[in-house]
Amino acid sequence: MSVFKKGTPNWKISELVEEIQHFLKIYNERPIKNNIDGMRFQHMLITYFILKKIKPSMVIESGVFKGQSTWLIERALPNSKILSIDIDLSKREYISKRASYSDIDFKDQDFSNIPDDTMVFFDDHVNHFERLQQANFFNIKNIILEDNYQINKGDFYTFKHAFSGNGFNHKFTKLSLLKTFWIFFENIVKKFIYNKFYFNIDDLKFRLRDQSPNINHFRNIEKNINIYFEFPNMAEHINKKIEVSKEEITPFNNITFINLK
Repeated sequence: MSVFKKGTPNWKISELVEEIQHFLKIYNERPIKNNIDGMRFQHMLITYFILKKIKPSMVIESGVFKGQSTWLIERALPNSKILSIDIDLSKREYISKRASYSDIDFKDQDFSNIPDDTMVFFDDHVNHFERLQQANFFNIKNIILEDNYQINKGDFYTFKHAFSGNGFNHKFTKLSLLKTFWIFFENIVKKFIYNKFYFNIDDLKFRLRDQSPNINHFRNIEKNINIYFEFPNMAEHINKKIEVSKEEITPFNNITFINLK
């Protein structure tokens, strides 16, 4: 499959390679040593590199999980504002004293008065087409996609899926279908009983994440992009520079930087 490229970022991969040794010292100070299902060495290295290059005065992270990424943003940008968003903040192990936290979804936030150079870091496994539309609506130009899965990979619709025109088919297990049905049933019952109950459609959309093929998604995103840069797998470079366990460098999901027009 071909790779979509657009524009020229203000860095070279050789600069990222040179950053590896220095970043190891920072990585060894991370608060969460076991971050399975969260960010590990490769994605942390690249995210740190992007943040240091762009230097936004505010970072919005959508998807907090245990809090490793919040700590990383703090470390990279000690003077920047941080808004950390997750609809479920109960999984946090690291809680920042600098960041503001919110359990209101990204699309429903008040971004009417944010700095022009704000950056958003998406690690929430929500449809990329929708997230890029929302960022564009909020006039947020700088975007990091932490997981930009390839065709037939991942658990949500990504930019690479849109680029391929293949859509995304979320594979359900019997247990997953039962959970989805229960959420729907529970909301219907509450709607029936409570007059002012609001059915949160996002609860179901998170479970029903299929996306039919639509090449227009890519065309409409592409016309609004100034720079699109997918970082290569850095495992070989990392192995030559330092010793890091295979479990820490193997996970790699095409972390991507986007600058919108």
